[in-house]
Amino acid sequence: MIQSSSWTTLRLWLDHYGKRYNAPHAKKALATLADVASRYDTNGVDIHFLNYSESITGVTNGKSVNEHFAGLRPEGPTPIGHRLDIILGDYFRGLDAAKKQEDAGDYYARKQIKPVNVIVITDGAPTDDPESVIVSYAKRLDTDKWPLAQVGIQFVQIGTSRQATLFLKDLDDSLKNMHQIRDIVDTTPYIGEVNAEMLIKVLLGGINRRVDTKGGAAVMF
Repeated sequence: MIQSSSWTTLRLWLDHYGKRYNAPHAKKALATLADVASRYDTNGVDIHFLNYSESITGVTNGKSVNEHFAGLRPEGPTPIGHRLDIILGDYFRGLDAAKKQEDAGDYYARKQIKPVNVIVITDGAPTDDPESVIVSYAKRLDTDKWPLAQVGIQFVQIGTSRQATLFLKDLDDSLKNMHQIRDIVDTTPYIGEVNAEMLIKVLLGGINRRVDTKGGAAVMF
């Protein structure tokens, strides 16, 4: 069960595709996820773009996604690390402020910060270094002893790029042991057909280790 009042979910849509025919699949995936996620987050979801400065906030249905995407062209580099740094940087300013309040005696300050789940939809490997960004923020979470489910990053791969598959698998499987940090990354392939198990994996895999390792079926009942 997902409590709608407990989660803030961000969507990061990557508007670069190695193969142009992957764009409709990415839009369809995001529209479906927006429909489902909005049932559990009354504030809607926020969508950010890699190569456009604008963001779309408070999206509550897939129809809105399709309308906003009508004039966008999926092209350009794939600066995943840079965009993650911007999004997580904004979020961590809130975490840091809450920690200072707690240190000053406000023991409820941390509880006011909702966890965040960043979902990255891509068909290609990044053109920068998201690994160092992810490791840096994971270390900060560990140092300040935030809950294990405070931040999650879910990569949804569109298409069949082997380079992207290998890169995302490495992010998912290697960072924890290599850097001695908490696991905040999960990856899920998008094969065109969306079912309940896949949706659970995408929405929870970045912040629920059981779902990350065993799939959405692990929490279905």
